[in-house]
Amino acid sequence: MENDPSQIGMREIAKNCGITATNIYHYYKDKDTLFQAISLDCIRRLNEKISQAAKEGKTIKKQITNAIESFRDWCFENPRLSLLVMQGIKSADNVPPNIIEEYYICNRTGEELLKNAINAGEAESENPRIDVGILVSGVWGCIESVLLKKCDREYWENGKAFTDSFINLWTKSIFIQKEVN
Repeated sequence: MENDPSQIGMREIAKNCGITATNIYHYYKDKDTLFQAISLDCIRRLNEKISQAAKEGKTIKKQITNAIESFRDWCFENPRLSLLVMQGIKSADNVPPNIIEEYYICNRTGEELLKNAINAGEAESENPRIDVGILVSGVWGCIESVLLKKCDREYWENGKAFTDSFINLWTKSIFIQKEVN
């Protein structure tokens, strides 16, 4: 966690784990593959948090906002890890499509939630997959801006306010506004 993956060698990893580099190479062909596996494990654990947070919502809209906020909160609670998982580890673009799909488990959870909202007549989307992809990319962009201090200074210590604004924009664009008489 102290160094970027590019600054770490397999021998150093092996030494810190109390094993030989040969043992690591038995399971992982190179350092990128090892870090991708670590990243995938983090993404799976994050998806468990997102899924659990969604279950706590009483309405489908609250389930979705709980899921989004869970992702955001995890990133702010684990800034170094989230930066590594979301941007610091080489993309696994050289693996079979079914393995690539595993990296998008959080997106698929969000897509399923959005489809539920559409089926309940509470949301509209011509393409739930892309709308969730835009949401995740947008929320991550906001999070990254806060973590790297690339947003207005007033949000450096108040990232929730910054990300809440984006989440509200997305939610308003997706959920059907019911008229009040």
